[in-house]
Amino acid sequence: MLVLLFIVGALIALVVVGLAVLPMFIDEQAIINLAQQQVRETTGGELVIEGNVDLALFPELKINLGSTTIDLPPQTEGGSRLVITAQEVDVGLSVLAIASGADEVGDVHLSGADVKVLDSQGMLQTQLTVTDLVAQGLNIAGQPIGLNGALAIAPDPQSQPIQIRFNGAVRIPSTLDRVTLDGLNTEIIGALSEPVQTELSGSANLSPLSADLKLNVDSPGGLIDADLNYNVAASPQIDLNFRSERLDLDRIQPANQNDNAGNTESSSSAAVTANTPASPAPPPLPLPVGPLKDLDMQLAISAGSLISAGQTVTNAQLLLRVVDGISDLKYLRGTLHEGQLDTRLTVDVRKPVARVSLTGGLKGVELNSLLTSLDKPDTAAGHVDMDWTIDTAGASAQALQEGLDGVLNVNGRNAEITSVSAQTLMCTAVAQIQQTTLTQSFPETTEVSTLDMKVVFADGQARLAPLSLGTPGVAISGVGTASLASLDFAATLKAQINEELEAIDPACRIDDRYTGLDLPVNCAGNLADEAGNLCRVDIEAIATQLLEREARSKFEKEAEKLGEKASSALKKLFGN
Repeated sequence: MLVLLFIVGALIALVVVGLAVLPMFIDEQAIINLAQQQVRETTGGELVIEGNVDLALFPELKINLGSTTIDLPPQTEGGSRLVITAQEVDVGLSVLAIASGADEVGDVHLSGADVKVLDSQGMLQTQLTVTDLVAQGLNIAGQPIGLNGALAIAPDPQSQPIQIRFNGAVRIPSTLDRVTLDGLNTEIIGALSEPVQTELSGSANLSPLSADLKLNVDSPGGLIDADLNYNVAASPQIDLNFRSERLDLDRIQPANQNDNAGNTESSSSAAVTANTPASPAPPPLPLPVGPLKDLDMQLAISAGSLISAGQTVTNAQLLLRVVDGISDLKYLRGTLHEGQLDTRLTVDVRKPVARVSLTGGLKGVELNSLLTSLDKPDTAAGHVDMDWTIDTAGASAQALQEGLDGVLNVNGRNAEITSVSAQTLMCTAVAQIQQTTLTQSFPETTEVSTLDMKVVFADGQARLAPLSLGTPGVAISGVGTASLASLDFAATLKAQINEELEAIDPACRIDDRYTGLDLPVNCAGNLADEAGNLCRVDIEAIATQLLEREARSKFEKEAEKLGEKASSALKKLFGN
């Protein structure tokens, strides 16, 4: 027994001495040359180790690389150059694991690494800093490798860095051509106004770079279940398919957006939706500009509820294509305020002046629901159809709003204006003119049998050209304008009454001699104000018309007596 213990002790002593002496026989420069050759052959890049290379074999085999730089040229046509600089790289290998052929052979710790993405001209596009990265259970046998760390990425030199923390497991085969994510959890801080949690799984091929991934996102706007496909050699490079029960785009806002709201394309796009004249207007839509302008991407969204600019589209289906600086919303379909929405949007941001084109329609929209969402509740009810073709261009929110150019059409059926009674308004004016008193009760609302309205956007104004509205006893037509900058408006309407109004109250009857008389109604105010008494009947103008008709009637009678010559003179005076 003592002899056995002596033999074992001697063997252990020999191993310890061997591990301590072995580094003296390892050629460090040979290790560097081998690594440089491998990088050059596989990527065409260059590996430069300016710091010391330290080896230690006890208590574990450990390789420490000082300041190390890898310069990788673009791997595809039009790709980016990568320059990776690490202050320190520690590679710890288990000698016993290597000797036994085990899969897990050690850990790698990377700290203080900078990654720069350069364009073909050598200009900095993106800078990424890896503050800490640990790979545990390093192997190339396709077994899980624990991965955790933190990094910061700046989309451009002027941007605040986005902080990313991650942990999970990856697998790498012996061919080193693929990475499989068993589950990588991340927390992203600084990209949006609130942190975003993600879980990523799937696989990626490294040459050419492509990926087929499953993505779960816990964002400020809701939970998203997504498929993400990436292929650097294809178009679209990024193909996303989002599914969500409730996706609130209003809450998915870039970080610090309020600090530069007037100077970014994102704020410009929001203005086209949120600040569009509110009565009536096409439904607000998100404009995909800003960070998307450099992407080659396709995005499909299927959402039980899709919220944008305060508007909720249920059973929403959206398809967006972004390429070459043009964001093309091929369609957004769903139910909006009980109506069927189908619209398309194109945004061209290839030049400093963004160009926007919006076309589509909304069939059967419920007016009270729509107007309530625009802070105009209880002003109208019923259903109307809307369609629009609108273009705009500008480099700021105000320019986009004031540059609207196009047409909005509205056609109604069985609608009701609940904020005013046209019959009451007209009968009160008639009674006042004829110095009579109303004796009956009138409806408190205006039932609309026909509604045709066209709004033309041009030269910084929205022009009502024309309006045609029919209600029992009254027919209304008119024109008007609204400023797209201030939303101040003015309109001149003409109302004609018929025998249906007289049936409500005899005091509404106008003498047969005045049949077809236009009753002018003047409206003015601001579209952003609460609905109220914005219109009034122009009693003075009506009285003037009555006097002119009375005078003309008398002159015509006299003309009959005076003969043809006098009649001709009267026609010149008053017209045919």
